[in-house]
Amino acid sequence: MSFGENLQFYRKRNDITQEQLAEQMSVSRQTISKWESENSYPEMEKLLQLCDMFGCTMDVLLRGNVQESLQEDTMGYDRHMNQFSVKIVAGIGVILFGLILQILGEAFQKPDYFVNTIFLFVAMTGILIIIEGGMQHSRFAKKHPHINPFYKEEELELAENRFRVRIIAGIGILFAGALAAAMSEGFPVPAGCTKEIYDSVPMFFFTVGICTIVYAGMQKSKYNVEEYNKENSSVKSRKDQLVAVWCGCIMIMATILFFIAGLGYEMWEKCWIVYPIGGMLCGIVTLILNGMYRE
Repeated sequence: MSFGENLQFYRKRNDITQEQLAEQMSVSRQTISKWESENSYPEMEKLLQLCDMFGCTMDVLLRGNVQESLQEDTMGYDRHMNQFSVKIVAGIGVILFGLILQILGEAFQKPDYFVNTIFLFVAMTGILIIIEGGMQHSRFAKKHPHINPFYKEEELELAENRFRVRIIAGIGILFAGALAAAMSEGFPVPAGCTKEIYDSVPMFFFTVGICTIVYAGMQKSKYNVEEYNKENSSVKSRKDQLVAVWCGCIMIMATILFFIAGLGYEMWEKCWIVYPIGGMLCGIVTLILNGMYRE
């Protein structure tokens, strides 16, 4: 396909008239018509603008076959989303593994400062993994705000089946953890430790189950390319920015209170309540801002 054919294909695929494209490109409608009929060609600045608008490379736009390129992952989206999923799940798993280590430390009657230090070190490692994964995803989304749908029907069907299997497996593992917790009540306490040692077993099952369910959800969302484009192709509204800022501040304060209560007052078993309270406050803030910025 030629440049004119590719441009016309992209324009019609995005349901844009020549007048609308001309307005976005700050040129006349006649100029767009000449580009599509190949009586003239855009300058480099306009070519780059077209590539950003349609989410394609200059090589594809000028001399490629856009219909074939739509069936290929030219941006490395699938590989990136797989890496993103693994990093988020790994971060969550490391944080929960820190809780397992804390339980084992208490069960073997290790000093509180030692147990808390180990937990904080492992938890911070998990948080850093999540932050790095989120930053990498933000960079990718900024560089590639629009991805042409390329997954085939067979791939989408296979992904749906995998999602069901993973969710069922995750729920099954959680039930296994609950069963392990119930069975441990009758087990004898080994010498040199407390009964809390058995709490690490269901916590291990819960860690694996939660990570399995989160991974299933992230992998399912990967195939929703249209939603990815919707989230990243347009600038966030004032309301969305405020919601993100307020909720971020609330959860940061919740984390600070969590560590103050745990480290300063040794209330680790009770201070987890700050997170559900923070979640409810985020919901309240979202409702209030939605009411203030009704579209």
